[in-house]
Amino acid sequence: MKESSGLENVNDFLKNLLKEKEAKTSEFIGAIIVNIIFLYIVNNLLSWNLTFIAPSFQDVLWIFNISIVATIIGNILFLIYHPGWFRSIIQIILNILGFTVVYYLYTIFPFILSHYWVALTLKFALILAMVVLVIVSIFEVVRLILRALKLF
Repeated sequence: MKESSGLENVNDFLKNLLKEKEAKTSEFIGAIIVNIIFLYIVNNLLSWNLTFIAPSFQDVLWIFNISIVATIIGNILFLIYHPGWFRSIIQIILNILGFTVVYYLYTIFPFILSHYWVALTLKFALILAMVVLVIVSIFEVVRLILRALKLF
């Protein structure tokens, strides 16, 4: 059995990182439909008088709407044009918007929760989501740079 060198391992890793997932039209259409439904739900939460949603939810609604509409537009664009570099750029933008939504949810915290530990758990989950979005965005930026270097 031949041992591979560290350079070969790095090359294999980079090839896997750059390997483009086959884009499926049905995934984009499904994401558009789900996000339209989500847009409706988010914009009607306050009118449903849910006991755990505070009136301050109105203060985060604007960024929710921007993020969801951007996701819908991004998936429409993917239906038309979807090379890997383009998907990376759009995904970075959507990750930034997603981070902003989670940040506002964390800072405004428009929830009324009867148990302290439930609120604490939700706040921890929001922090974790922000960390994950930063990591995923960094990964996507590296992926975009590696794709660009491969093109030139």
